[in-house]
Amino acid sequence: MFQSRLGLFDGNSWESLLQRILKHRHGADGYVEMPPSPGDWGIEGYVATGIAFQCYCPNKHYNPDMLYIKQRDKITKDIGKLKTNEAELSARLGHTLIKNWCFVTPEIWDNKLLKHAKTKEAEARAWNLSILSPDFRIDLHTADHYETDIHAFQALQGKALHIPGITLDLPFFDTESINYEENILRKSIARVAAGFRKVVLDMENGTHKAKVERLYSSTLEGFLKYNRFHDELNKASPLLYQKVKRILSVFHNHVEEWSDTLNATPDVLTEKIRTELTDLLIRELNPSVDYALASQIVANEISYWLGACQLDYSE
Repeated sequence: MFQSRLGLFDGNSWESLLQRILKHRHGADGYVEMPPSPGDWGIEGYVATGIAFQCYCPNKHYNPDMLYIKQRDKITKDIGKLKTNEAELSARLGHTLIKNWCFVTPEIWDNKLLKHAKTKEAEARAWNLSILSPDFRIDLHTADHYETDIHAFQALQGKALHIPGITLDLPFFDTESINYEENILRKSIARVAAGFRKVVLDMENGTHKAKVERLYSSTLEGFLKYNRFHDELNKASPLLYQKVKRILSVFHNHVEEWSDTLNATPDVLTEKIRTELTDLLIRELNPSVDYALASQIVANEISYWLGACQLDYSE
């Protein structure tokens, strides 16, 4: 299986998913699936407007260099099939000329593939095939081109939504008005101190200091990526995002109340919030949210609450 940013795929599962998406997207434009029998002729479907699609996903995970080689060779082989099978394709395309040949693969890691595609594009134009438009073009599509559709069909199949790795960004509110780094440091010290059953933590102690630094760094990272995480979730599935927001807004009332009334140490209070919110998201939003995604949502939310002082600990 190939590990992409949107999940695990092999050749069969990738093609099957893309066929469903292409039929959904281009059905009104006359999308036609090209069954593999009696032969694979370089396209797996086409639209009457002149767009042809060829899907490719390796059956195992490769490093970037090998992935490029596999994708390069697949393009070379399948573009060659257009020339070899010109007559057979013409009989099935009718009056449709292929203007865009879209190579659809989960991920592209090496931009040399763009160069190779342009080389093969020029070669194919020079063949002057009856099935190709004079301005024939090769396009490279990745999972990003179909991300919303992929998430929608994965949800229909009962698969959990997968949010890929994200970069740091600023949170929603005005960070100039909040001493979020100070808040997170103070609460990181309090959480570590509670773990050692101490009221005051000795920051000269190497073990204590190292634990605080790790907790501070991970919490600050979650805080800073909060906005981007929500943007990614909303982009992947607007409906799921609205459901998550609704649950978080209600659950936040519990957080504020527990912060004021619950007689618990900082580590116990934080773990209670983490456990109950994770369980709630999985229970209410299954199968779209599994443990992995729920944990991401909760970790970012707790980091945000700690930095913005919506989750605080009694002195």
